[in-house]
Amino acid sequence: DDNLPQILVDKEKTSWVLINLISNAIRYSYDNSIIFLNITKDKNVVKISVKDTGQGISSQYISKIFNRYFRVPGTKKEGTGLGLAISKEFIEAQDGQISVESELGAGTIFTLTLKTFA
Repeated sequence: DDNLPQILVDKEKTSWVLINLISNAIRYSYDNSIIFLNITKDKNVVKISVKDTGQGISSQYISKIFNRYFRVPGTKKEGTGLGLAISKEFIEAQDGQISVESELGAGTIFTLTLKTFA
């Protein structure tokens, strides 16, 4: 959208979160998968979504993935389990939100909801 408003964010922290989400999408997707980035305006917020077509996250773990040190059992990819927890802290400290939707075997969508300048 050419008419996206400016958002009220910490540029460095928000960039770090986006890089983390895109890196995770690449890491947990299959070879030659496409990662989708979508940016939309909805009332007084901008929503930024990172969608992959990877393995997805089982519904039993969705409520835990933003917990520090949590890693989905059986995951063979390396990581500390801190990236999503830190991402959540960074976004919520800016009065924003981070959410996740996932379907096992079909992929995951992480969405940042950030306030615009009034």
